[in-house]
Amino acid sequence: MKTSATTIQDLPARPTAELLKLAGPIIGMTLSRLAMTFIDFVMVSRLGTDAQAAISPATIFVFAASCLGLGMAQSVQTFVSQADGRNEPHRAGSYLWQTLYIAIFFCALAAPFTLTAGIWFGGICNWVGCPQSVTAMQVDYVRIALWMMGPAILCAGLQGFFNGLQRPLVPLLAVIVSLAVNFVGNWLLIFGKLGAPEMGIAGAAVSTVLAWSVRAVIMFAAVLPAKMESRYRTRSAFAFDYRKTLEIARVGGPMSIHWLIEIGAFWAFLNVIVPQLGDEHVMAASNIAVQIMHVGFMPAIGIGIALSSQVGFAIGRGRPDLARLRARVAFRLAGGYMALIGLVFLLTRSTLPSLFTSDPEVLAFAAIAMLWVALFQLPDAVSIVYVNALRGAGDTRVPAVVTAIITWTVQIGCAWMLARFVPQWGLHGPWLAMTASIFGLGAFLYLRFQRGAWENIRLLDSGPRGFPVNEPPRPGPDVVHPESNGSPAVLLANEPATDLRD
Repeated sequence: MKTSATTIQDLPARPTAELLKLAGPIIGMTLSRLAMTFIDFVMVSRLGTDAQAAISPATIFVFAASCLGLGMAQSVQTFVSQADGRNEPHRAGSYLWQTLYIAIFFCALAAPFTLTAGIWFGGICNWVGCPQSVTAMQVDYVRIALWMMGPAILCAGLQGFFNGLQRPLVPLLAVIVSLAVNFVGNWLLIFGKLGAPEMGIAGAAVSTVLAWSVRAVIMFAAVLPAKMESRYRTRSAFAFDYRKTLEIARVGGPMSIHWLIEIGAFWAFLNVIVPQLGDEHVMAASNIAVQIMHVGFMPAIGIGIALSSQVGFAIGRGRPDLARLRARVAFRLAGGYMALIGLVFLLTRSTLPSLFTSDPEVLAFAAIAMLWVALFQLPDAVSIVYVNALRGAGDTRVPAVVTAIITWTVQIGCAWMLARFVPQWGLHGPWLAMTASIFGLGAFLYLRFQRGAWENIRLLDSGPRGFPVNEPPRPGPDVVHPESNGSPAVLLANEPATDLRD
């Protein structure tokens, strides 16, 4: 793809500050969202070691089951950011509405599985060798929590819409309110407070469904005001559009598969690989390590989501050079943070898990897992940054395929072989395999971005960019009016491009 000559004046003066300004609320949102799972883990852990062993695999499974819809809905961020970059924000509303129809479809699809969870999910748990007491608790959670699928997918679409417009404060507010709903609901329903039924782990599932529903209602209400309709057509573009739904599926489908592969691999790691090495103490230790790991990388995830919006906007402007700059800045920020977190994990690997349990056997196993978690923090930052940069450009298919190959051959395949045939390595074996997988995936994603195939992708049609007739362009960094002389947006507006809808 040809690029225009770039001068110093064309580039943002303070790219790190711009990224932090956008990423700050998103980091808060990702941490708050993680806090919902974290609160479930901490509060359910008070029910005993069996409950502690059950909650993480159950929540991972429910999230994995939702991934097919979540990835599709999240891809709206790419379409919205590129439409905004092309000065065609009026196209954004229709893409948002398609996520509502996707959410309804997946909610209906989940219904029969919730009713029969004891049969199929209980069978899976028995097949992989989970203790009966752990299996019973996982079934209690899954049969209720699967109802979160519909509101969660709608939330992903709404969040992608606001993030694509670089307006993350609304999703942040929504997730904070939902977090409060989840905490209060857990307190009432897990332990039977204030006359509420004492439901145990099932109470955490009910609270999760309620929290996601409240979050969706708050964000949906925020897209309906007249000002939003005027610029983005968030009311009038409500019709189902199968062409846009197919576009979302073509970009978001690989994202869904990518998420499903990664989350499914974590579930298999915790429920198939780790149980081969011992009893519920080994499972609980690995669950603790996973929870701590999630807390550590969530700020980097927020940076990656912000980067995806910046890359999409730059692509909409016809500025791949700016997209590369944004990615470099994001990596310096996320890489520096995760390298520091890795050092913290390494130094506190024997003490940090004590926040979750006082069982000495669990703590000993958790220290082993935390050693490997510390070692793969920096390559994980590489993966997070460059997969989001590629998503912002619409490059999702090849990364999904390669992720599947690396994750299931190394993280799962090699971990299973080490646990099976080199049992004397203990918990070191599977966690070594996970570390190798993350190193390999980070290297691939970095090279994929550097080679630049994404520069030739166009998700939106390649006609001239233009502003909606009823509103001038929204000011912002790197925005140059397309009628100005020498604008990169004008110079690149009519270049040939690849249209993924063909």
